[in-house]
Amino acid sequence: MHLFSKLVATTTVTLALVGAHLVIAAEPVSNELAPTAIPAGEAAPTSGDPTDVVVKINGVAIPRAELDRNTRPLLARMGPADSITTDQRKLVEDTAKENLIRSELLFQLAKDQNIPDLDRQVEEQFALIKSRSPSEEEWNDALAKKGITPDGLREQIKRGLMINAFVQNEVVSKIEITDAQLKAFYDEHPEAFSKPESMRASHILIGVDAGAGAEEKENAKRKADEILEKVKSGSDFAELAKGESTCPSAAQGGDLGEFGRGQMVAPFENAAFALESGDVSEVVETQFGYHIIKATGKNAAAVVPFEEVKARIEKQLRTQQAQQALLAKVEELRGTSVIEFPDQNP
Repeated sequence: MHLFSKLVATTTVTLALVGAHLVIAAEPVSNELAPTAIPAGEAAPTSGDPTDVVVKINGVAIPRAELDRNTRPLLARMGPADSITTDQRKLVEDTAKENLIRSELLFQLAKDQNIPDLDRQVEEQFALIKSRSPSEEEWNDALAKKGITPDGLREQIKRGLMINAFVQNEVVSKIEITDAQLKAFYDEHPEAFSKPESMRASHILIGVDAGAGAEEKENAKRKADEILEKVKSGSDFAELAKGESTCPSAAQGGDLGEFGRGQMVAPFENAAFALESGDVSEVVETQFGYHIIKATGKNAAAVVPFEEVKARIEKQLRTQQAQQALLAKVEELRGTSVIEFPDQNP
């Protein structure tokens, strides 16, 4: 089942519900300090002095070095460097710049949060991140590749914690989700809570190579027929599968687990779904050879009851509303902010 999960799009913040708490990380704060890969042969994503100011947000200057650091991972996701056009590179840089603007605006909303044990939390997270590096050398190398100092990382962690506190105090705590809203979402998206028909089966396969001749196929079919007779005479299906089947599932007595329509080749699927639980098929030919199929369970298509998914729907709607409210606050501040682009001045 795929729960309806389309969230409000944002490249600025990452939101995730953990229990009743919303955790938010403003780019580029991360729980990992893994070096960002740069496509082979790629130079720096932008040109210019790393200390040049590319944007000012209410007087806070963002240097080109910070823009470059945020542009590289976006470029890396686009594929080989030589496949990225000048226009695409410019679009990526503009996206990274927009991310930095929103991230700074978000921090400016959050910077007055009072967190009594903030320094302790910063050091705890810093120590946790550092502990994931096997050695001091690899830790320093990771910092260098990220283009950040230990104090710079501490500052990012601090910003993230302050933003978390702001989101919890000013956004999440004010969200109310009613049972009526949850039921309405459930009723309006029935396809999101449907479980398609599925079954569980075991099989015995007498495999035949694709290029096998007529005689080899005939021998394999004859062997499958003989095994089927043993099954019909009461022999244990799982034991026969273990001893005779050429499929890797033989080790599990032929058990293939649960599967739905579209997961098996057509001749196998058609024969399997025609069986009732406990039934055994005749010999079925596929491109893999000859199968004897035993249905061990069947589940009709159904809709998951509301009570079973109620908590997940609430988590989903709470995340959506939190994102919408947070982005609204950022955009409201943007409307009264002074945002300058010194590098675009003549």
